[in-house]
Amino acid sequence: MKKFSIFIVTSILFWSCSTKQYLISTNQQDLTQIQKISVVKNDISFVIPVGIYPNYKNIDDFVIKKVPAISDIETLICSELKKRNINCEIVNETLSNNDETYYIKYQDYWAWDFKKYMHVLKISILKNGSVVRSVVSQGNTAGMHDYPNPEKQVPLLIELILKR
Repeated sequence: MKKFSIFIVTSILFWSCSTKQYLISTNQQDLTQIQKISVVKNDISFVIPVGIYPNYKNIDDFVIKKVPAISDIETLICSELKKRNINCEIVNETLSNNDETYYIKYQDYWAWDFKKYMHVLKISILKNGSVVRSVVSQGNTAGMHDYPNPEKQVPLLIELILKR
């Protein structure tokens, strides 16, 4: 009985502090036939205060500074797209709004709790200047988290954003 109780408590703790992934917008466009996506390089990461765990919906209100990119997230995104047989290139900016190219833009938000961790990662697919689909990785807003990082979250978000 004691082992079972420890198992239950441990399971609840790990589940409650796990990072979640959400589909936050979609126009119901079928993305299963995409053959190429350009990923826009983001040179800036946002930092939020220690001990603050905002929701992705209002996290921009808590940004205290912008720093040079903490991680090469665009490289991780391209790697995941290539695993799904989608050609990928990293670009510095999107072209005009009349461009038929699919683009991915992202923003990462970091905090500190014994070590640096990525609290939120937002990824959007755009076409013709409009958002086709957006997803987000959200660290726990109750203060307990599993130290999310891009290496763990990008594959989950790419899977979610490309689902039909």
